[in-house]
Amino acid sequence: MKRLFLVGLILVLGSSSLVFAQERTERRRGLYVDVGLGFGGVSYFNGDTKAITDHFKETTDTRATADLQFLTIGWALTQDLYLVGTMSGIGDSYFDTQNNQNPMIIIATYGIGARYYPLPSKKYLQVGLDVGLSGIGIMYNQNNQYITEDSDAGFSGRLSAAYDFDTTMTGFTGLVGGALTMNIIENDTSLSYMLFFKLAFK
Repeated sequence: MKRLFLVGLILVLGSSSLVFAQERTERRRGLYVDVGLGFGGVSYFNGDTKAITDHFKETTDTRATADLQFLTIGWALTQDLYLVGTMSGIGDSYFDTQNNQNPMIIIATYGIGARYYPLPSKKYLQVGLDVGLSGIGIMYNQNNQYITEDSDAGFSGRLSAAYDFDTTMTGFTGLVGGALTMNIIENDTSLSYMLFFKLAFK
């Protein structure tokens, strides 16, 4: 009887240790890295940039706007929350196929933010918030020379939500989602709306 009790106790303790070890391994989050690309649109509400883009729209054939998530890197503060730093940009390109002129507006952003998994039992939802500094660069062709004009630094804010294809706590994954980004730079205000795909390690 004592021997049976001892064997039972060893089995219980062993299984408890195994479960604890599995949970500890599953919850061990540290480094977070992602890169991504998206497409959508951007609207300009006031300032010189709006006047410039209105001119581009009148003088070009087509337009394409890309969301360039060059690098997001950070560290887990809790099991569900990462603190991250970001380098990103919006490329707003215009194409005049007849005159071979392709003016472009680039909004570059450097910021800090968070990536949060609000549903611990269902790990597929990721939401994000970023704030930082941004600037506008305008490139266009004049007399067969490309001219670049840069703005001073302004403010950027970005909200995102994405589906995480890997519902485990850690590992390589893909993310599909959408984002809204507002930039206030000098007298210019813009709002972009994007659908994106990211590759990430969490």
